[in-house]
Amino acid sequence: MTVHLSFSIGPVQGFVAQARRTRDLWAGSWLLSYLAECALVAAEDSQFECEVIIPHRAESDRPTESDRRKVTSKLTAVGGVPNRFEIQFSGDDAQDRAQRAGEASEEAFRVAWIKVATAVWETFIAPVVTHGGDTRAIWERQVDSFWELSWVVGEPDDKQTIGRLAAMRKNFRRVAVVDEGGTKCSLIATLQEISGYSGRGQWDSQKQFWNRLRDQKGVKGLNLAENERLCAIALIKRLFPLSQCIEQAIGNDISDDLRQASSWPSTAFVAVLPWLRDLKGDALKQAQEFAAAARQAGYEQTERVAAHDANLGWAAVDGPVWFRSTLQTALRGGDDSRELDQSRLPGLIQQQRDLHKAAHSQPVPYYALLLMDGDSMGELVGRLDSPQELSACLGRFAAEVHAVVAPTGGRTIYAGGDDVLALVPARNALPIAMQLCDRYRTAFEAPVNDGRLQQDEATISAAIVYAHWRYPLRQVLSTAHTLLDDVAKDRTGRDSVALGIVLGSGLNAVWSAPWRVVRGQAEGATELLSMLKQFGSDAQDDKAEFNASYLYLLRERFGRLLSESKDRPGEYAALLSEDDSLLLRDLAHAEYRRRMSKSRLKETPHSESEAIVERLMSLSRRWQRTKSGDGPGAVFNVEADPLTFGFDGWRVARFLKQVHDGEAQDHD
Repeated sequence: MTVHLSFSIGPVQGFVAQARRTRDLWAGSWLLSYLAECALVAAEDSQFECEVIIPHRAESDRPTESDRRKVTSKLTAVGGVPNRFEIQFSGDDAQDRAQRAGEASEEAFRVAWIKVATAVWETFIAPVVTHGGDTRAIWERQVDSFWELSWVVGEPDDKQTIGRLAAMRKNFRRVAVVDEGGTKCSLIATLQEISGYSGRGQWDSQKQFWNRLRDQKGVKGLNLAENERLCAIALIKRLFPLSQCIEQAIGNDISDDLRQASSWPSTAFVAVLPWLRDLKGDALKQAQEFAAAARQAGYEQTERVAAHDANLGWAAVDGPVWFRSTLQTALRGGDDSRELDQSRLPGLIQQQRDLHKAAHSQPVPYYALLLMDGDSMGELVGRLDSPQELSACLGRFAAEVHAVVAPTGGRTIYAGGDDVLALVPARNALPIAMQLCDRYRTAFEAPVNDGRLQQDEATISAAIVYAHWRYPLRQVLSTAHTLLDDVAKDRTGRDSVALGIVLGSGLNAVWSAPWRVVRGQAEGATELLSMLKQFGSDAQDDKAEFNASYLYLLRERFGRLLSESKDRPGEYAALLSEDDSLLLRDLAHAEYRRRMSKSRLKETPHSESEAIVERLMSLSRRWQRTKSGDGPGAVFNVEADPLTFGFDGWRVARFLKQVHDGEAQDHD
């Protein structure tokens, strides 16, 4: 007899996505992975005699009897265990062993979670609990009721898993409905902040509680902002990464990178890192002097670990200080002026101007959030010999992620199975995603080479959101999920990437295409990265073929012919016929030739300039990947719809050019 145990943990998005700081995002992801690992290790106990189906468990991953409870001795600062696992049991008593393993997994999860929560409570909350109202009751209620654990035991179906039964099990939830009153948490809006004070006459008591918590050793600074009021779950995510909590909950046998997890780089530092690395000569010397002066003015060394990891130890200062808007805000007495020496700010601003002049550039105020997810996992399970083989392929891919992301100065937040989440410098984001796409395909070489899979069946889709470093991180993450699921996968047809630009006002542009289009491997497409050189990065750059004035003029003229209501991020205007498409191309071509010098006009054949303009027009059409047929004979086609037109491809390409050249404007 063979049965499977499928164990699932939720809510994932409710725990990970609610983040204000990069460390919040990492902490939610890492804690979920750690708790899943604790549950999985409990089921792997020798008494249950089982085999892990999902995720892939290499021999080195499986704990021995002597270190079974030292789960974290193997864990680094990058989470890699998914929130769902499936285990196989064989033999006459398989049903009983699977049932007991499920119970053991649930118990191990809750024990590990309570230990983490207790570490935060005892270290930071208990010393100030007497200043709260119902603080302990609120804390215990939220800690005890937050997680939704579901598991099911059953016989595998034709795909050799019990995914169908596990999905049905999630419809029967045992989570009590709790009405959370009072003042709501600043991060998780459905939960109450833990002071217990709310309403008229209690605001002073609420403020006093949070001031006392903020004054705790280790909490001062950026760990708890002055206006933040957090629930138990948000506080655990925020404070658990501090070394004293990690060691209390897990023990001191942890990796060095995990021990330093409290010093995650800010989005501002991720954005400025390429610029700092490019500094040389006098500009480098001035940057070192500027960093020292900023520290003397009161800016903290919050990027110490990130700067050291990038071999830029001298840059250990608040990431935002490198941007002009930060110092200008501080000079006006804005939020950035707290605990700063105001008398030093005018001189610091002048030093920054001199630095930018010496570098002949200013740092790009944008970073990128990269989200990737494998396509059609259910179909792959059915096509391969076993779920274990799929897990092994995904395990090989996940092991490659850090090696691709780290050299650029990016940070991998999560890499497990087919899922990737990372913060990366803006100019490296698309090349990183393309490399990871290649690594994903390489991980499936064996089943492709022996004919069990076609080359285009083991694919991965991605969303890249380029965002201003000041833009709320949780909204950036929400945008990335929308672009990945709704745009790259559903609308574009998988094996695709969706690129989004988020300015201070929100989502500004969205362009999506299959990877074959981005790489220039589809008919009518040109490799995107090589095409960028044809765009101008500066508004005054008249030498570029697709400079700002040319693109603005085309938008103005085309806007008269197209509905302006369709000029929204990710939307396309519908053309009536292919003649309309040709008309737009001919208008663009006529304007392109009109701008040529007389000598170049004579030297350039009509067909050559038309081909150049056609490259631009290819960015304005909606590309899709479609599948014809099923099984081994399926054919995947990539085509552009000639009856569509949108401006976002132009916006995205020009933005990428500006990022590459260091000319991206600060729209904050």
